[in-house]
Amino acid sequence: MSKLTIGLFGFGSVGSGIYHVLKKRSIPDINIKTIVVKTPQKPRSVDSSNFSYKAEDILEDADINVVLELIDDADAAYSIVKKALNRKKHVISANKKMLATHYQELIYLAQSQRVSLLYEAAVCGSIPVLRTLEESFSHDTLTSLRAISNGTSNYVLTRLFQNPQPFEDIITDAQKHGFAESDPTLDIDGWDSKYKLILTNYHAFGVLNSPDEILNTGIRHIKPEDIEFAKDQNFTIKLIGHSKIVDDQLEAYVAPQFIPNSEAITSIHFENNAVELNADFAHQQLLQGKGAGSIPTASAVLSDVVSLLKSYTYAYTKAQYNGPHFNGDKRIKVYISSYIEEDLIPFEFDTEVLHGTQRKLHYRIGKLSLQSLKAQLELSSKEVFISVFPELNLN
Repeated sequence: MSKLTIGLFGFGSVGSGIYHVLKKRSIPDINIKTIVVKTPQKPRSVDSSNFSYKAEDILEDADINVVLELIDDADAAYSIVKKALNRKKHVISANKKMLATHYQELIYLAQSQRVSLLYEAAVCGSIPVLRTLEESFSHDTLTSLRAISNGTSNYVLTRLFQNPQPFEDIITDAQKHGFAESDPTLDIDGWDSKYKLILTNYHAFGVLNSPDEILNTGIRHIKPEDIEFAKDQNFTIKLIGHSKIVDDQLEAYVAPQFIPNSEAITSIHFENNAVELNADFAHQQLLQGKGAGSIPTASAVLSDVVSLLKSYTYAYTKAQYNGPHFNGDKRIKVYISSYIEEDLIPFEFDTEVLHGTQRKLHYRIGKLSLQSLKAQLELSSKEVFISVFPELNLN
């Protein structure tokens, strides 16, 4: 494309970030023409005369050929993106929930309209995960992917391992520093990581998952004794988006994991993100960088914007092959703990390895299927912490 005329939806953390980055860089042939926001009276870093309040001012403007969708509301984002694609406008989005929920429809719509739908900023902030998968691993068979893709959860876990303290105090501190939303549910319960895993699975393995298929559990109920247990065994706990090919099937889930301290991914701290890839030819690679914040995320949006000058679009190379099938019933080894021993009874292990106590905490370690675990979690309202456990002997 010779010239990009941009319509920007949203002027929050990411929207304002990309606006100021583009103003500072002053890239030829890239111009933001219209900015649409929702709330007129909200204080912003530029004068109100720069804003519009009607989506039509972008969507019905024939001069605008690129839409940047950078709002929080997934339903409103879906409406905007669908209308923009139908009007043959290229779209760049950072809304991982919206994309994961309507993934297949939006991919096919963009392809049928012969426009680009790009979303690097939706996965791991400044780390170029999707571009790396598309370009560097398009003809290398990936065997596994592990991602620390949520800065809030990683910040909380880092703080807990440094100095155990009440979970709520760390969340409050993370909110003050801008690393956690006012309602951190999507982050600490693994939803955010699951949406990102859905996007990466399609680029990495050609498998198109729906949100309902993949188990997600988070760190909400982690306790000081869980941290002590991990330290005693020379483990670190990280919230991981996990995908692995086993017998030509893809197992995928989001859950905390006990990881031996000798593994490189345990060195990723605070709001940083990382993606560990294993491939037949390239072997193990670790991509790491800032996963949260206005400017790091804006850098990923900028990368997508600039790539449109070269008419870039995702090839979805892995989806063109007969790839693996998703296995939603994989048996995994898990650690389950609670202060109340009876809370552990509903979790029916296929094979129980051991059970014990850590001060006041009761725990069990054993194997069960992802489907069984998912079903129990949907029924349970107990404060039970669940983490995937490695196939190792305990000390």
